[in-house]
Amino acid sequence: MQLFEHFDTKAQTLYDTLRLAGYENEIIVIEDDGFLPEHFVTPYRYFANYQVPEDACPLYFNQVDIPRYWEIIGSNDEAKVNDMGQVRANIFYHHESKPRIVSHVEWLDSQGRLQYVDHYTQHGVYFAQTVYNLAGEKILRRYLDQQGREVIYENFVAQSIIVNWQGKAHHFNDKVQYVQFFLQALNKNMERFVINSLGLPFLVLYHLDKPGSDLIFWQEQSGGHVPGNMSLILQGDHLRNYHVIVPDKEEYECLKQQLGANEQQRLLPAGYLYDYARQNTYTANIVTMTNSDQIHHLEAIVKACPKATFHIGAVTEMSDKLTAFDDYPNVKLFPTIERATVNKLYQSCDIYLDINEGGEIINAVQTAFDHDLLILGYRDTAHNAAVTAPENLFEKGENAAQLIQVLKDIQLKKRYFQVRHNYQKSHVHEITRKAFNQVMTRVTK
Repeated sequence: MQLFEHFDTKAQTLYDTLRLAGYENEIIVIEDDGFLPEHFVTPYRYFANYQVPEDACPLYFNQVDIPRYWEIIGSNDEAKVNDMGQVRANIFYHHESKPRIVSHVEWLDSQGRLQYVDHYTQHGVYFAQTVYNLAGEKILRRYLDQQGREVIYENFVAQSIIVNWQGKAHHFNDKVQYVQFFLQALNKNMERFVINSLGLPFLVLYHLDKPGSDLIFWQEQSGGHVPGNMSLILQGDHLRNYHVIVPDKEEYECLKQQLGANEQQRLLPAGYLYDYARQNTYTANIVTMTNSDQIHHLEAIVKACPKATFHIGAVTEMSDKLTAFDDYPNVKLFPTIERATVNKLYQSCDIYLDINEGGEIINAVQTAFDHDLLILGYRDTAHNAAVTAPENLFEKGENAAQLIQVLKDIQLKKRYFQVRHNYQKSHVHEITRKAFNQVMTRVTK
């Protein structure tokens, strides 16, 4: 089984890697944000016996229930609830879903202080509420089943949890006990877990009164020192056996140098597998997504690369400054772009230029990576360092001379394009399925 505390980007990468390598395990996520894949198991889903409604439909921003005479004002990025001009709630979207789908709503008091947060699932079900004190600190969270009954009560101050299940109230003094109770209730084989944290998931397994053999994928940076929990498990002699797999080569070498010969046997290097939506074809089709007309040196870049085609998309209307680029034959503008058009651009383009000021829209850089686009940009405005190789980020001074030269080079020779593309693949620690499975064979045999 795979056990994650949160299903964040790192957990997603590990999950995808194991799936692509052929390891179809049951996925358990401790913290449920309401938008997890439907086949994942969580304590909330299990104890609440959560079922996807027959008429499942996400909650759109203007469907949030509000008092009479209050109003909802929304944009593509956020929405607010107003009462006679005073903001009484902030509505947050789940940005990886369809546009303007609500994930949670922050309700404010008359002084503008956060009171509580209502949480919704991807099916529009109100499933949890978090309450805050006047200092803005979380004090409790209530999870509700689909009939509105309280299933889980978490007290953040006392760090205790109560689960109302099968007609009984089960009390736990900490989250480790709570998760262990949940695992026991699942009644699954606990011989092997895959985790990516030396925090809660590791503590749950370390104190589990059952033998087994677990894999820990270390996705953090140690800062030059072996973490205490890692040092403990690498020494061996525990009820459960542990191996630590490190996808980052530099991090692996750093940890290895600080360990003895016996400890090194439990530490292995690896990498990740990626399931790209398509393969890069090394063309000079370039895309940029922006909600700002502050795209430094765009004119110089367009003029310097007449054989490249620049596709610029925005989810809003474009300013006169941007629409003026319509005069260039190698520029195509897409104001108020629709999702279908966005998808077509990512299917047809091979380079993503991350050179716009302001925030990232529609998860643009990650989506570019997922479509195997080469990501180039400015160092001080890059929006997603996790998938952008440092070698492919440049200074925006001197009229973007460095970036322009690279664009010219990769148009001149495919080999130059491949070198830049390989920088990106090395940065995200990509390896082959064969190499990954060789590591897994060593630790699972």
